[in-house]
Formats: sequence, C-alpha cells, structure tokens
Amino acid sequence: MYKKINPGWIKHWDFELLDVVCLEMGFLLAYVIRHRDVFPYLPHMYLRLAIMLAAFDLVVVFFTNNYKSILQRNKTQEMVAVVQHITIVELILLLFEYLIQESNDFSRSVFFMSWGFGMAFSLVGRLFLKKLVRKRMTSVKNQSRMMILVTQGHAGQCIRQLYQKTWRSYRVTAIGVIDCQEKEDAIDADIPVLFGREHVLEYLRQGVVDEVYIDTFVNREELNRQVDLFLGMGITVHIGMGFLPENLPNQIVERMGDAYVVTTAVKTASGWQIALKRAVDIIGALVGLLLTGIIFLFAAPAIKIASPGPVFFKQKRVGKNGRVFYMYKFRSMHVNAEEMLPQLMEQNEMQGLMFKVENDPRIIGSEKGPGKGIGNFLRKTSLDEFPQFWNVLRGEMSLVGTRPPTVNEYEQYDFHHKIRLSMKPGITGLWQISGRNDITDFDKVVELDTAYIENWSMILDIKILFKTVAVVLGRKGSR
Repeated sequence: MYKKINPGWIKHWDFELLDVVCLEMGFLLAYVIRHRDVFPYLPHMYLRLAIMLAAFDLVVVFFTNNYKSILQRNKTQEMVAVVQHITIVELILLLFEYLIQESNDFSRSVFFMSWGFGMAFSLVGRLFLKKLVRKRMTSVKNQSRMMILVTQGHAGQCIRQLYQKTWRSYRVTAIGVIDCQEKEDAIDADIPVLFGREHVLEYLRQGVVDEVYIDTFVNREELNRQVDLFLGMGITVHIGMGFLPENLPNQIVERMGDAYVVTTAVKTASGWQIALKRAVDIIGALVGLLLTGIIFLFAAPAIKIASPGPVFFKQKRVGKNGRVFYMYKFRSMHVNAEEMLPQLMEQNEMQGLMFKVENDPRIIGSEKGPGKGIGNFLRKTSLDEFPQFWNVLRGEMSLVGTRPPTVNEYEQYDFHHKIRLSMKPGITGLWQISGRNDITDFDKVVELDTAYIENWSMILDIKILFKTVAVVLGRKGSR
C-alpha cells in the first residue's frame, strides 16, 4: 500500500498547529508582561483577539506557500519565512482591530511584544520540529527502499535527480540495468547494480523492495508487462513522464527529487488514513500488552511445568516487502519443534507454502490426545498470539493484516505471492475470519490477502477485529 502525499496545506498540518500554538504563547506572554495578569482571556476583547489570531493564521496558511519545501530550507531561509508569515498574520489582526474600531483600546506594547515573541517561538519551534521530522524521515526503518530501472548510461543522472532533495522518505537500494547482460562502463554510485532481466527479477523476488522507479523504455508492450508484474507483487511503481503505459490503476502525479513521475500502486492511502491505522495499532497494542501480562501469570507456570524451556517463543518472520523481524508468541510447542518439522512434511495438509497438520506432535501435551494439553489450549483459545502485541507496538506488525511467513516459506515464494507482503503483517486478517482450517490451498490464502489489500479501509479493519473476537470466543478456526 502506498502512502499518498497530502494535498496542499494539509501536508504540513504539524507545522501549522505548531505556529498556532507559538502565536498564542507569544500573545499570552505579552499580555502577562504588560498587564501583570496571568489570564488574558477574561477581558472580552482579548479573548476575541486570541481566537481571531488562530483563525487568521489558518487563513494565511491556506492562501500562501509558506510551508513549501519547509524541510529543505536552512536556518536563514526559515527565519525569513517565519518573519514573513508571522508579520502577515499580525498585520491582519491589527487591520481587524481597526475595522471593528477597537484599535485604540488594544495595547500597542501587547501587539509589538506578541509579534516579536510569536516570531521567536515559531522559529525555535520550527527548527526543533524539522530536526525531529528529518530524523524520522531519514531513518533506515522508515525510509522506503527503491530500485530504479535505467539504461546503462543514464543511471548517474537518474540518481542525481532523485537525490536532488537533501531530505527524502526513500533511498535507492539497487539499480537495475536491463538493456545489457554485462557491466560495461562503471556507474558512479555506491549502490548495487544488477545487469540483465534475470538478475533484476531475482532481486525483486527475494530482496526488500518497496518501490520501483522506471526511467527507461524498450517498447510499450514490455513496459506494460513490467508494470503488471510489479503491481502483481504489491510493489509501488513510479514511471517517468515520457514512458507511460495505458490503464494504470490509482494514478498519482508526483515530484520525486527533480523529476515528475506518475505513481501507481495496487492500493493507495492518504497520510491521514495511515496515521489513523497506526494510532489504532498503538492503542490496541497497549491494551493487548496489559492483557498479555495478566495471561503470563497463569500461562508461564503451566508451560514451564509441561515442557522445560522458555515461556516465550521467538521466530524469524518476513514482514512488509521482505523485511525480516522476530515474531513473539507464548510457547505452545516443544523446544525442538523446528527440528521435528522436516519429518512431518509428508503429513502437511496445506497445498503450497504453508504447513498445518492434525494433532501436531510438536505441540506441548499433544501426547494426551487430540486437543489436549496446555499447548493445544493456548492455540485453541489464541492466547499464544498475545505477545505479538509487542511486535505491533514496535511497528513490525499491525492489528489487522496478512500473516507473516517464515523465512523458509518466503524463500520459496513466486512473484505473485509477494503481493501479500505489500502491507504490514497482522495478528489477524481476512484469512483468520474466513475459516482458516477449511482452507488448504495456499493460493486461496493469497487470494484472500490480495482482496484485503485491494479493498483496505479502516471500516474493513474494524469489521475484521470484531469478527476475530467472535471467532476467538467461539473457538473457531484454531487448532
């Protein structure tokens, strides 16, 4: 899923809110210094002025480009932008006071001090917030990983275009050159270079790739095939304006560095939607971890008594677009469960790249019979899943998504299987509420995951969460 850039003034709502707060702080401090009163909003005139100050700031933001390229500006440029913005707001406030004929009652010292304090607070606040945003934007964890497809002689220029902006939310992690099979002239970039279609495709299948930037053109038919393949893997595609195929889904015209591109993806979402999903994840994770602590008090002794070893089980899983992380559970299997797996593969009930077997002997207490023992109880009630709320809080998983495969399963994925990893994996999902024990074909799982991604919305997530509660309480779909 691709995060669309918020349009216009909405894009920098955080800086807009900061400026309103700084203006109000400056106004409050000016009033306190002038009138020796700690609460300036009791006089009717000053209460109205405080409200209008915030309103005028939003109006000025709407009709100006003061926040344009704010993350790219240096300190001097930011100081000029702050002086311009705050001055316009304060002058409009002064004009308002003149028109309603209250300018004679309005303290001039409050006005000038408010003006000065507002500029000072806003400048310091913007510089501090920019530092935080830049740090978050450029961290390896938050940057999307992009491969560019170019011709042999154009790679350097393409990278310079993409890196024209100092602060960006993506980084180029590979260069694909498909118009030749062998390296000819060196490409001046500290980035892996893949020559030939086969090497490019293998990297896309096994590597971590969030986005592909196409800045080359062989013929329209080949370009269409490439775009269809990338979208089928759930990878976001950016295409240079001169190389556009037909019938692209979810088209967005954007600027990347110094180049304009058309972006297409299986699913796009606004910044507000992504932020809301993350906020729900954080709240749900905190509640889930509280419940995990309570469950631990009872589950830990039972696990220890039935099977000596750690209470928690951690395993490498593959997350969004191939990122590897450790997923946590309450241990419901014996400590040597991984070593026992090859011996059980012939009993696998799933068709494809997942494993499931009736009365799995690896489960703690399974020797007591089908469905017996602490291990089966944890799995049947889904209590073993609760430690995954830690993965959700860390941002490696979401409450709702697709189930993360093991590394071994992922290594066997075909290209179209990767689409299920184009969103963060989840604790629950469409497969879990669709009678997962009745689904034995992995391609059906991929089909359900694809349907979830293509039709994602917060309403759908909420429906899945409620249905998951019903499934867990009814003990359906787990064994």
